[in-house]
Amino acid sequence: MAHPDPVQLSAVQLGAAYRAGRLDPVDVAEAYLERVAVGSVYRLVTAERARRQAQASARRFAAGIDAGPLDGVPIALKDLLDTAGDVTGAGSPPLIDGAPATADAPVAARLDAAGAVFLGKTTMTELAFSGLGINPHVGTPPNAIDPSRVPGGSSSGSAVAVATGLAAVAVGSDTGGSVRIPASFNGLVGLKTTDGAIPTDGTVVLSSTLDTLGPIARDVADAWILTQALAGQRPAPLPAVPERWRLWAPTTVLWEDLDPGVRDACEHALELLEAAGHTVERRPAPELAELDGLYARYGSFAAHEAFALHGDMLRRDAARIDPRVSTRVLAVQGRPSSDYVLLRAAHQRLRAAFWSAAAPFDAAVMPTVRVGPPALAPLLEDDDAYMHANLAVLRSTTLGNLLGGPVATVPVGCDRDGLPVGLSIATQPGEDALALAYARALEALVACA
Repeated sequence: MAHPDPVQLSAVQLGAAYRAGRLDPVDVAEAYLERVAVGSVYRLVTAERARRQAQASARRFAAGIDAGPLDGVPIALKDLLDTAGDVTGAGSPPLIDGAPATADAPVAARLDAAGAVFLGKTTMTELAFSGLGINPHVGTPPNAIDPSRVPGGSSSGSAVAVATGLAAVAVGSDTGGSVRIPASFNGLVGLKTTDGAIPTDGTVVLSSTLDTLGPIARDVADAWILTQALAGQRPAPLPAVPERWRLWAPTTVLWEDLDPGVRDACEHALELLEAAGHTVERRPAPELAELDGLYARYGSFAAHEAFALHGDMLRRDAARIDPRVSTRVLAVQGRPSSDYVLLRAAHQRLRAAFWSAAAPFDAAVMPTVRVGPPALAPLLEDDDAYMHANLAVLRSTTLGNLLGGPVATVPVGCDRDGLPVGLSIATQPGEDALALAYARALEALVACA
């Protein structure tokens, strides 16, 4: 019987093949390294480290030692995460020209200890400040389903790498949707983790308030094993979910102004849930309307905090930075400091009010992105079109970040152009495993439909 192409296997399947002696981590690493190259998906390929890690994994399996579910699994890391000896570029020329990191970020160290094989660092929107995935400096990865469309951002390279067989799983970051948008646009699973659940030390910061790290994967099982490793947790199965769920579909903002194809796919998923015996309650959430208006009123957390952290670089190296990024950050420089204080106070009040209203429900459900992936070419030519598309793509996912809890996106169908559509499941802060458990059940339900 012919051996399967290892790059087509999920992380869980690779692990099973290693443990059964059907595949060797070194051979799998080489199969991936033959495919990856520096370009629009990978800014940096770390072949030497990948080979060392794969050889160490092979030695462990030969000795009967198992480092866990990620042992020997080739992964991609978003290029805002420090790895020892490598420059962390965050898609920005001034940073790409900087000095190499002297140590692994804590999450990279955890992944290394879990036996993962680091293929390299993936391209991203400059400083992670856009949901479209466009980068004029290092290249824009083609959407895996339709190369004429944007890949979604800012974790663009991470998502495209997983979707095109250039990594088994990948790490992304999510401040306003940067894991969930590219996952949705490329037909993948992604998890925005609970604020603070996974350390962000050793990363290039966009927003110290909202930055999170999370997995991008082909299925929920892979997302779960990567999440556990990122969180430094012992491997464990996903928790059980109730036999019958009570779900909230907040009609305010999250289900408004959807592309017809997005609405059709997500409504069909809700019908499947209801047919399976679950209850879906469509009711408003006034807190979401207020949250949705905060950034227009006070400026965004990302702009305020990126200005404080990167403002000098944005001014000093203005000619080398994408103006569609720098303009949006520098727009807050004239705002009074009271706007930031008022933003934080309103955010905390509204987040608490939303989760109080959500207490009777097992989870909330909503379309991941209100639109399908926009065509790329018009956005390269027209800054106004870029800004409009960016706001449309970020609208719903940004609310997930402001709510602070975990949000998992699962592909549930295609829109009228044949492009993938994601449905998101949000649970209370700290319930990351439960969010993925519901996502796994939804994944199975959609697959059987």
